[in-house]
Amino acid sequence: MVVDNGRPSRKKPKQIMPENMARRSFHPVDVARDLAKVALPQGARNWLRRRLTSLQSRFPLIRRLLGPGGGAYRYVAPSRPESITPILMGDRDVRFSIVVPVGSGFPDALQATIRSVEAQWYPFWELIIACNINSLPEVQLALAHVTDARIQILSEELSGGIWAAGNQAIAAAKGDYIVFMDQGDELTVECLYELALAICDTGADFLYSDEDRLSPRGRYVEPFFKPDWSPDTLMSIMYARHVGCVRRSLLDTTGVFRSGFDGSEDWDLALRITEEAQRIIHVPKVLYHSRGASFSELADREATPVIAAGRRAREDALARRGVPGTLEAVLEAPGYFRARPHIQGTPLISIIIPSKNNGRVLGACLKAIQTRSSYRNIQIVVLDNGTTDATTLHLLERQQLQGVKVIPHDAPFNYSELNNIGARHADGELLLFLNDDTEVITPDWLERMAGFAQLPHIGAVGAKLIYPQTGNVQHIGVVNAAVGPAHALLHEQADAPGYFMRNLLDYNWLAVTGACLMISREKFDQVRGFREQLPVAYNDVDLCFRLYEAGYFNVVAAAVRLLHYESISRGDDLADPVKKQRLDADREKLYEFHPRLRGRDPFYNPNLNPFGVHFEFRR
Repeated sequence: MVVDNGRPSRKKPKQIMPENMARRSFHPVDVARDLAKVALPQGARNWLRRRLTSLQSRFPLIRRLLGPGGGAYRYVAPSRPESITPILMGDRDVRFSIVVPVGSGFPDALQATIRSVEAQWYPFWELIIACNINSLPEVQLALAHVTDARIQILSEELSGGIWAAGNQAIAAAKGDYIVFMDQGDELTVECLYELALAICDTGADFLYSDEDRLSPRGRYVEPFFKPDWSPDTLMSIMYARHVGCVRRSLLDTTGVFRSGFDGSEDWDLALRITEEAQRIIHVPKVLYHSRGASFSELADREATPVIAAGRRAREDALARRGVPGTLEAVLEAPGYFRARPHIQGTPLISIIIPSKNNGRVLGACLKAIQTRSSYRNIQIVVLDNGTTDATTLHLLERQQLQGVKVIPHDAPFNYSELNNIGARHADGELLLFLNDDTEVITPDWLERMAGFAQLPHIGAVGAKLIYPQTGNVQHIGVVNAAVGPAHALLHEQADAPGYFMRNLLDYNWLAVTGACLMISREKFDQVRGFREQLPVAYNDVDLCFRLYEAGYFNVVAAAVRLLHYESISRGDDLADPVKKQRLDADREKLYEFHPRLRGRDPFYNPNLNPFGVHFEFRR
């Protein structure tokens, strides 16, 4: 991929492999990739990558060989517009204060930071470099040839770390907005210009952009193409760090950097800012080049204070928000933690399962619920859609004797209607819609999903669904791709990290599958349940779209796993021409109901392949 800061370039890309975003392993494919980088000339690697890229969606080993993003990345600086003044004229110009707290060492890197600020298209800025007095000689050396009056140095005897220097710079700032930078990092030339445009268009309180990383060899690597504002994602990974920009007056409410979070003071501040900000804006362009450690390098430092501080910042956020919960280690990714909101009280959870003539599969589903679930205050409601099979009828009779509520509904199949009927007959405060071709793996699945579903901002809660034949991912979230809603990371290894840990951490998604979907009854009723005009396909996506449009966030509890014997109940719609035609018609109907979401997914990114599900870079 060639990124002309959000705009595809016609220039031939220089092949640069994104660095691994998870702990290194000795998988044969990883070894082969490393050998190829050493043994093959650049041209041969380019040729091989072009041949393999089209195959990666079908073959997990090829995806692993190509690495995160599925291809090469090169940042290309954009061309300056002929004039920027008319675009920004309004009541007043937005003025930025760029704060750079400085530690010791690396004067050359600080010079690169200064040069990137001086090169900004947008002229209304001040750069405030704050340091401990012990670092002053090095800072003065870096500034020896600087004559710009907009740059100032502050130095005091500081008792704290970098966070204290940052607060010193913020206190001296005169701008309307604070832009946070780290020593040695660089802004892209249009960074402040793009931020000013976004502020003028939206009145944002807090903004963040996409970013990449400068490797020790000076290459642009590891681009992080981020989602729009995602509160639960921010509790999983610090994605709103660079470039971060906040309205100065908002800091009067939230406070500034705090002691006790050294190394993750920006994460702590971002959590507090986003609790108070009314308008949070994501600029989907690479506006920042970081020289800091990669996410994988940070995660490898399991015992470092930085990791511990990030954990404390999120624990403090849970306590501050009054959310009972804990931070738990992600076993598949040492150094990472997920926030786990605890279930509050012992609400009745109604599990609603449509089924017909599917006794063997339904029996396995019910047995798994009844024998593996650690949460016991449940009600199982089976919607019998006209069963005639004697074995299945006998199963339903036995289950009724054990307390399962069986609701007969002998009518043409309408998944939405069946679930709505089930909801009306259910007594639970929380509703879990479940396919009969699933089997529970995670014992505390209900507690985990309910902990999210009870949060005021959460709409639908999904789970990770696994193909039993391969152990690979069937569902970890739905992306609204150019071809329509599609399952993200389909067929990925269940324990693989995915793009910036999307396969292991709790991310917000535009939609989750109805094969396992929990929602509070109050919110389900608020959006009027499933839309019965969509009897077979996309009714779950439509429900999630309406929850999003109502202001809620959908999330996948990635620690929850179930097996999903997909399409056992009704077959594969894509394999039947008639069903395929109906599927296409239902997809068109979905977008007629939600025209503003046609071709748009706020939780994906326009720099990613609109036809892909593995977060491949746009070509």
